[in-house]
Amino acid sequence: MLWIQFGNVKEGRMKDSQEWTKKNEGLFEKHAPPGWAYRGTFGTVLGFGTYDTALIMECGKYGDFDKLREHKDETWDRLGAEANEFLLPGQGQAILLREIGDVKVMEPLKKKK
Repeated sequence: MLWIQFGNVKEGRMKDSQEWTKKNEGLFEKHAPPGWAYRGTFGTVLGFGTYDTALIMECGKYGDFDKLREHKDETWDRLGAEANEFLLPGQGQAILLREIGDVKVMEPLKKKK
């Protein structure tokens, strides 16, 4: 599953955010919680999209969110706190994507005639 967190960067902080992210990507990979893999941080280009950035993490099952919540790693926590310094509060959004073949489909009931 891909967990994508979108956010908008504070005015005048995009270059700082870009440099900080590039510098710390290896730490995001190394200190990710068990069951999680850092897949990168992406930025929108040419004005496409509603948000400035998207951080993408991958996990295998819903239970990995408990591992994320319970993860006790000083570097991971520091990275999260520092990353939040670049983002506008309350302007983010997250989505969770699962491979289409693994999505549980719930069709509406067919009405009896």
